[in-house]
Amino acid sequence: MMKKNIKTSELRYRRLFEAAQDGILLLDAETGMITDVNPFLIKLLGYSREEFVKRKLWEVGAFKDIEASQKAFEALQKNEYVRYEDLPLRAKDGRLVQVEFVSNVYLVEGEKVIQCNIRDITERQQAQDALRKSEALLRELSVRDHLTGLFNRRYMEETLERELLRASRKQLSLGVIMIDLDNFKRVNDVHGHAAGDDVLRELGALLLGHFRGEDVACRYGGDEFVIVLPDVSKIVTQARAERLCEYTRHVNVQFEGHIIVPVALSVGIATFPENGSTSAEILKAADVALYRAKQAGRGRVVLAENWSPGDGCSALDYGVSVNSVFEKDS
Repeated sequence: MMKKNIKTSELRYRRLFEAAQDGILLLDAETGMITDVNPFLIKLLGYSREEFVKRKLWEVGAFKDIEASQKAFEALQKNEYVRYEDLPLRAKDGRLVQVEFVSNVYLVEGEKVIQCNIRDITERQQAQDALRKSEALLRELSVRDHLTGLFNRRYMEETLERELLRASRKQLSLGVIMIDLDNFKRVNDVHGHAAGDDVLRELGALLLGHFRGEDVACRYGGDEFVIVLPDVSKIVTQARAERLCEYTRHVNVQFEGHIIVPVALSVGIATFPENGSTSAEILKAADVALYRAKQAGRGRVVLAENWSPGDGCSALDYGVSVNSVFEKDS
């Protein structure tokens, strides 16, 4: 009766072993030699039964490049349990298969046997990767202005706070350029809001293309834009603003076959530490300078607390080379 029960139990285990939807390897606990492998793992990795059995785990092609396989066996001999939540195995056709690998030791008729359960988690990994990409996209969308592709106001203000703290700590300078499109209301009135959107998009593309990766260009609101320039002096900030004016004068935006009047900018500049120590102070100083630029006749760059009615849109007025100040790696 006992023999019959044992035989029934062995048969039941064998059926489970053969039908399991996870890969199963059985190893000799003393030598690490594989004694059995189930059909699922053969199908998953593409190696034949003969390529598994009577080989040590780390001698099988799927495990050859994995330093962890031999260490896992050594750990099993000591701890009798090993788990890897994300282990890449190399299938015979070269594919990488992401698996969850769990091993433990148990006794069979007084002898230690290692059972390795190997679960294919490729679909789970793909779903997690897709979720991460989706979350990254949502984060990106949450900090971008949908029309221009520039950063939005909230992101700029948060970044400015961080950069000011860094500049203060490391005794660095920082520049802020505040821009307003001149006569933008007239563009909307004459050509319509769709044309106005094209002008905003064109300026957004210009800002994205002509400032450094570490600079933060944002649409501040309506037709106002702000660029934060970390580690940049007043003279370089001023020169970049002047160069931007030069670029925009040569931009021709077409809408429904008509060329919209050349884009002109009024610009206010403020710098840390000269014009304040907080983001509110710096932005206020730049805003006041921008207001003065508009009051003085538009189409010009004005520095906070360093302004005269004759300041116009030419970097040469300040003794700065137009061609050398707007490089991305400046």
